[in-house]
Amino acid sequence: MPAGLAPIDANSLNNDIGNVLKSFSQVRTFVHQHAAWLQAEDLTLPPYNMTTDDQTLIKSAVIPLDTSLQAVDMTFISRLIGLPF
Repeated sequence: MPAGLAPIDANSLNNDIGNVLKSFSQVRTFVHQHAAWLQAEDLTLPPYNMTTDDQTLIKSAVIPLDTSLQAVDMTFISRLIGLPF
């Protein structure tokens, strides 16, 4: 962490880490929902009308990302974000 940006005490550290982990959990859920939808959706049809290349590009970005995020062991993250700070 760059000088001057380090948390000043344990409470600040807990809040910072808690916020990062809560945000990660939200993004993980959001990506998972979109990946599930994208797998079943044909984006070349209306109302999206994407080219096949564009459809492949977006699905190739989101679906593997979801796979990676879902592979993260949430045991300790869930414990940490479930604790009051």
